[in-house]
Amino acid sequence: MTLFSSSLAYAKEVTLSVTHPNAKYGFFSTYNLKVQPLNDGSHRVKLLEDLIFVDAKGKKWKAPKGYVIDGATIPKVFQEFIGTPYGGQYVLASVIHDVAYDKRLGTWQEVHQVFYDAMLASGVEPRKAALMYMAVYEGSQRWGKNQNEHLSQEKILNLLGTTKVEKKDVANIIDGLLQSLDMQLEESKDGLVLTIGSSAKK
Repeated sequence: MTLFSSSLAYAKEVTLSVTHPNAKYGFFSTYNLKVQPLNDGSHRVKLLEDLIFVDAKGKKWKAPKGYVIDGATIPKVFQEFIGTPYGGQYVLASVIHDVAYDKRLGTWQEVHQVFYDAMLASGVEPRKAALMYMAVYEGSQRWGKNQNEHLSQEKILNLLGTTKVEKKDVANIIDGLLQSLDMQLEESKDGLVLTIGSSAKK
């Protein structure tokens, strides 16, 4: 059930929960976050308590009480494929990423990396976390240095848990999934390249 189903549309308080966390990748201050839907026709919610994520390196990422989030950092086409920002095991990772993205709490690479790490810490299946991370990494706004940077062949293969020997198979396996997101994994002289939309980034 998604957060904004008809039965919850006018709820005054909702709890966003993660049920199978994995502390190997970091931990949250709570796995049952209380939020208040704004009920203004949007998917925005207000945090009723702080949410802190401590990544595996010991860095703290904070989504403060009172902050309003909308899940907009997960592309809409990806939400249709994978679910709303509030409807899956990745829900707390989405909250942390939303705030880190809005407030520029690190480089754009670090902000997207914490989304991936927080998903794994939430118990999201690794390949699902990898695809969500890839979509956000390539499809979200960037700031600061290296704005034309893209995921390398090695990074993509590592994320998907495979080897260079299998790169042709990898492209075939995920091609259909990426096409539904208006994304493409193409082979070039430099290896596998992830591109977005018809006007592919070079």
